[in-house]
Amino acid sequence: MRKKQFRFLALCLAVLALLPTGRAQAQETVALPIVMYHHISRRSAAWGPYVVSPEELEGDLQWLQRHGYQTVSVQNLLDWVQGRFSMPEKPCMITFDDGAWSTMAYAEPLLEQYGFCGVSAVIGSVCDKFSANGEHDPELSSLSWEAAGELASRGRIEVICHTWEMHALSPRRGCSRQKGESETAYRSALTKDLSRFLTESAAHGLALTPAIAYPYGAYSRATVQAVEDFGFLAAFTCDEQVNHLSGAAEELLRLGRFNRPHGDAGRKIFEKWEENS
Repeated sequence: MRKKQFRFLALCLAVLALLPTGRAQAQETVALPIVMYHHISRRSAAWGPYVVSPEELEGDLQWLQRHGYQTVSVQNLLDWVQGRFSMPEKPCMITFDDGAWSTMAYAEPLLEQYGFCGVSAVIGSVCDKFSANGEHDPELSSLSWEAAGELASRGRIEVICHTWEMHALSPRRGCSRQKGESETAYRSALTKDLSRFLTESAAHGLALTPAIAYPYGAYSRATVQAVEDFGFLAAFTCDEQVNHLSGAAEELLRLGRFNRPHGDAGRKIFEKWEENS
């Protein structure tokens, strides 16, 4: 009788071993480095901490390809958390803040050439401005609502929120809480801004991915709670660190990124990736 019990127990354990487990249990922690670009310009006078040349961007993409990195999208991340996507061996993300027209003119073709994808964070009030004035100079303009919609529809670059008009240093720094501002007042200001962004983007038919980039990387616990309540499932900070993700959904609301400035020193961020991944 005892032998039969042991055989039955062994059979149960074998069956359990074949059953699917949770994503976090089935896979080790994933190292996800993210690079943050802003404007891309052919004019050398513009190059600096937040502006790189198309050649620098292409050189970065070549480096990533040579070192075996594969890009993932925000949607890939969301699917991974739900167990519907398998991460590549060396994943990374490429993001472009502020919604410059150069993202469409220079970045999108290069990403397509190298088989990569990206994420563009647009500022609602700026999209409004360039929709009204009709300017589309890749060196000087930002994306209009129509251009942002075209970008999103082509599928190479996801479009996400960069707030309606909180991309400023005054009266508050980005999404940060002002000194002496009550939590209620802060929540109201943030709610008003995000509501405006979502309302206007929907009115213009923009297919958004449910993610946000915090302007200047400024955020707090209250910010995270507010954006989560609005239905955002991922959020990008400016904390320069490789993300070590276990698969918990809340980890996606504080994704760190490395700013890529002009010059050879900017390439050192990729060396940090290798050291910390």
